[in-house]
Amino acid sequence: MSGRNLIVHTGDMGDTVDASAEQSQRTGEQVRPDRPREPGRPEKPNGPSSADTWPAVVLLPALLLLRFFGDQGWAYWTGAVLGVLGTACAAVECTAAVRHLLHRRRPWVAAWVLLVLVSASLVLALRLAAHW
Repeated sequence: MSGRNLIVHTGDMGDTVDASAEQSQRTGEQVRPDRPREPGRPEKPNGPSSADTWPAVVLLPALLLLRFFGDQGWAYWTGAVLGVLGTACAAVECTAAVRHLLHRRRPWVAAWVLLVLVSASLVLALRLAAHW
C-alpha cells in the first residue's frame, strides 16, 4: 500500500476494521486505490516515442530487396509480402501517432513517427508499382 502502514484491529463486535480507511473517513481525505479503477487501463497515457517507428524495421528489408534485387521474381514477391506486413503495422502506429497529435502529447515526436512511416510506405508502394 503506497508507503502507509495498514493497521487492522478487531472492533467491539469482533469485526475487522481497517485503521487507514477509518482515519481517512475522519479527516475527509480520499484513499487512492493501488491500481486504476478500470483494469487494463493505465492511469497516465503513454506518450509517443521514437520507438513507435518499429514498423520501419520490416519496411527497410523490403525496400532494400526491391532496390537491389527488384529484377528477380523471388525478391519482388518477398519484398511485396514484407512490405504489406510492414505497411499494415505502420497503419496501426500511424493511427496511434495521429491520436497523440490530437491530444497534443509530444507533437514533434508524433509528427516524426508519421513522417518516417508514411514516407517509407509511399516509397515502398512506388517501388512495387515501378517493377510491376
